[in-house]
Amino acid sequence: MTNCLKLSSAVFLAVLIFGPCFVGLHFVVGQTDDVSSKLQAANAAVDQAFSSVLAAEKAGANVTSLLVQLNEAAGILAQAENTYRTGDSNTAASQADSVLPIAQQVTTAAQDAKQTATVSGQNAFWSTIAFSVIGASVFVLALFMVWRQFRRRYVKNLSEAKPEVVNGGT
Repeated sequence: MTNCLKLSSAVFLAVLIFGPCFVGLHFVVGQTDDVSSKLQAANAAVDQAFSSVLAAEKAGANVTSLLVQLNEAAGILAQAENTYRTGDSNTAASQADSVLPIAQQVTTAAQDAKQTATVSGQNAFWSTIAFSVIGASVFVLALFMVWRQFRRRYVKNLSEAKPEVVNGGT
């Protein structure tokens, strides 16, 4: 029994001595995973914002200001990743958290710009069609009126003309 008691005491002392090391290690791993997931979420948000800006640009929207904001978010994300690699998890998490609102704002603004550009393009298309039809109609009407005027002159000149008589041989 004394051997069992000595063994139990040794195990208990070992747990007391080395236990905080394992608890701290577990906490660091959990914190690292949390920062890593924040960086992944920020990276995904920036990727989505980039895709939205690209779609808005393809639709014909002016995306200059959105690209400035997107570059700002990408710069902060790059700083966060570099800070994380150097071991400063708190600063990296803070920087990753600051990227999310910027990326979400850019995504929303890009979607709005795409919608506006699409509607504007459709309106321009239908305006072009309408003005083309109106212009063609006015041209045909003007052409008809000019033809009618020339025809009246021709008929008037023809009716006022004196016939010439040609003698048959003398």
